[in-house]
Amino acid sequence: MDKPKACIGHKIIFLDRVDSTNNYAAKRFKSGGIDSGSVILTDIQTNGRGQRGREWQSDAFSNLIVSITADLNLWKINSMISLNHLTALAIQSFLLKHTENVKIKWPNDIMIKDKKAVGILIESYITSSQRKSVIGFGANINQQNFEAPRATSLSLATGKFYNPKELIYELIETFNHFIEVYHDRGESWIQELYNQQLWKLKTDHLFKFNDQEQYGKINSTTSSGELVVEFPNGQKSFLNGQVAY
Repeated sequence: MDKPKACIGHKIIFLDRVDSTNNYAAKRFKSGGIDSGSVILTDIQTNGRGQRGREWQSDAFSNLIVSITADLNLWKINSMISLNHLTALAIQSFLLKHTENVKIKWPNDIMIKDKKAVGILIESYITSSQRKSVIGFGANINQQNFEAPRATSLSLATGKFYNPKELIYELIETFNHFIEVYHDRGESWIQELYNQQLWKLKTDHLFKFNDQEQYGKINSTTSSGELVVEFPNGQKSFLNGQVAY
């Protein structure tokens, strides 16, 4: 397979304020106004959202609020699952350059010291001839206070403050590295690396599903993106939204 060269970062758009970087990116990407690999970030997002329509709150001027346009055909990425793995691994690797104990909470949150630091939302636009996605994420960089009890930031983990707009270049470099690794090593290698980095892997933890609670241990994820958990009475596999932990 021929490898595409650096896919991300040829165009970076800085916005003072926007309702949602994903909305901004999707509208222009679908109309041809911006190309694949464009990076959009903002100081203030007024209507951010996370998985399953949840609101994403972020203090102004404190964090990295980013969307990246992705043409999977141009990038030669075979599946949305692989794109999710690449995204989570790239952001985890970026954070590990600054702090420790960073893990991936299935399917696409990033945890620092058992608290959520990054939320990822990938939205796709698939037709018979096109496979386009917008990779959106909010990374808590300098924020100090949170309404959610299990949230944190890079600054809280390290005791330092950062310039988010400077960090974006480091993050872009890390993304492009993992796209290269995907083409060098293949989907199965990326999936195995993702599995190795899972939060609470092989650790007793409480899982909530089907109106019940049960302790189990995360075993792995499948090639179709399901979470595999080992319970005392056997294994169960879950799709996104079917289990909480």
